[in-house]
Amino acid sequence: MITQEMLQKSDLFGDLKTFQWQELIKVTKENNYKEGDIVFNEGDASTELYMVLDGEVEITLKIAPQLADTTVYKVKPHDIFGEFAFVDPKPRSATARCSMKSTLAVITKDDFEELTKKFPRIGLNFYRSLVNLLSDRVRRMNSYLRDTFIRCSGLEI
Repeated sequence: MITQEMLQKSDLFGDLKTFQWQELIKVTKENNYKEGDIVFNEGDASTELYMVLDGEVEITLKIAPQLADTTVYKVKPHDIFGEFAFVDPKPRSATARCSMKSTLAVITKDDFEELTKKFPRIGLNFYRSLVNLLSDRVRRMNSYLRDTFIRCSGLEI
């Protein structure tokens, strides 16, 4: 069962009133996965946002058909994934696979939009936090790409 304390650990929703947390809990489902289970595949149509409550999820990309999937990110407890498809209707850009037994909180875009019509503060807090999270991820990716380029090019800085 999803609790307010579980959702508060993600920092995604900021400071809400108790009744707002209760409404958010109503649209949040709990799903359990075994090690190796696929949450979604690259290319899938989907609009769910996930938060790891317990366990770990690997986000992988298929770089080339002849290569194994490459892990680009490991999602640990209290972190989220699936945010791209939650924001826009495009197919999933990566695959999410549980690297161990995991419990995930799941919110669908439709349920969340209905909730934010009634409680705009929840949406405002969420989207502010999401922008900060995505900005941080882009900065980390930029650093990774810069370091990879330097390493591959043989440059010394």
